Amino acid sequence: MIPTGTTTARWMTVRYALALTLIALGTLAGFVMTEGVIGQHERMLEVVNVSGRQRMLSQRTALLVERLKTAADPAVRTDLARQLAETTDMFEAAHHRLGGRAGPEEGPPLGPPPNDLFHGGTDPLDPLVTGHIAALRRVIAAASAGQPPDPAEADRITSQALGPLLERLEEMVALYQEEGEAGFHTLHQLGLAALLITLLILAVEALAIFRPMTRQVRRQFTEILRMAETIERANATLEQQVRERTAELHAAKSAAEQAHRAKSRFLAHASHDLQQPLQAIGMFTGMLERQPQSAKAAALLTDLKAAQRSMRDLLNAILDISKLESGAVTPKPADLPLSPLLDQLEAEFAGLAEAKGLRLRAVPTNAVVRSDPALLERIVRNLIGNAIRYTESGGVLIGCRSRGDRLWIEVYDTGRGIAEPDRRRIFEEFVQLDRPDRDRSEGIGLGLAIVERLARLLEHPVTVRSVEGRGTVFAVGVPLAG
Repeated sequence: MIPTGTTTARWMTVRYALALTLIALGTLAGFVMTEGVIGQHERMLEVVNVSGRQRMLSQRTALLVERLKTAADPAVRTDLARQLAETTDMFEAAHHRLGGRAGPEEGPPLGPPPNDLFHGGTDPLDPLVTGHIAALRRVIAAASAGQPPDPAEADRITSQALGPLLERLEEMVALYQEEGEAGFHTLHQLGLAALLITLLILAVEALAIFRPMTRQVRRQFTEILRMAETIERANATLEQQVRERTAELHAAKSAAEQAHRAKSRFLAHASHDLQQPLQAIGMFTGMLERQPQSAKAAALLTDLKAAQRSMRDLLNAILDISKLESGAVTPKPADLPLSPLLDQLEAEFAGLAEAKGLRLRAVPTNAVVRSDPALLERIVRNLIGNAIRYTESGGVLIGCRSRGDRLWIEVYDTGRGIAEPDRRRIFEEFVQLDRPDRDRSEGIGLGLAIVERLARLLEHPVTVRSVEGRGTVFAVGVPLAG
């Protein structure tokens, strides 16, 4: 025998599922009808737009024909014929779309309309437009051959474009505007009907489902209270376990932080010992360069020098970051004129930019800022080097902009740009966008990480603005000298 409570709960579940199904079906039906009305209205709007363009193009053809009548210069007449041909092509393409005969290159067809203005009635629009286009083609052919248009035909084209043809196009626009308003009215009625049906279903659901459900909940509340006491005791035990695990995690975190600081201190103090092998490699490489070599040996020596240069750049960057993380770098702010710094960096990077075919320019400035000269120079140098590295054509511009009590040193480039999700990630270590293999010939991915740490140490904010495919602007805000 099935318990009464189980039977009641099962019956309530069935009724609840039925009510939800009815609501879902009503919502789906309303959505389908609404989408149909919206689609029809979008088509009407497109027809109104194309018809309006037809009116404008018909008036433009009349104006160009009038100018052809009076043009005496053959060059002017040829240019007017070209403009008239382009306008006539657009006029004919729009006519084909409205008549439902558009080709693939003319866009999706829009007609024929429900009230067929093109082919039906006593004065159909299709032969009127077709004849107008044919007359325009004759005028274009005559003008392209260097002959003036026939005055009678030109007058007939102008009177037709500004008279009957314009009136019929305006009639089409008015017709579709009326149908669009009717579509909006239908959409409003559908929304109101869907709302009433949904409210009715909710009212029935409240009476037939939620009231019995409330009584069932009251009966189960006492049992829930008893279960809550059991859960509370279990929670007390769980909280004790969580506190123990949290203490263990804190201890592990402290140990990891100490190890990280020890690593940073080691690298910062071991820079001399780490650089000695590189200096020795450089000395040996220099000795090899002075020896007679075969072509294969010369190529290997070139690769060796490139690998040595990459190793030196990587080691210097890692040592710089380690010094910053270990607190071994202390800013020494001073009043600093920017002009000598920017002139120096422009001269320093001129050869690299010229080798890539780029323009590099620093805008002159008389500004004086308050910052650590060496650290600020490192920030701007990294930003300029990064801009040149990721710019293939165009140039790099360094300029200054004053805002409030800060001067923003901005580095503009015309490179590939940076996508919005990547604009914070580029300041992480060893990140090279669009280079999963981290090509060392294009940098090692630490330049911007050093910029971010130096700027944070100096309390100089760094911002990035970018448009993909058009370039990027990196800016660092430096306090003006007091």
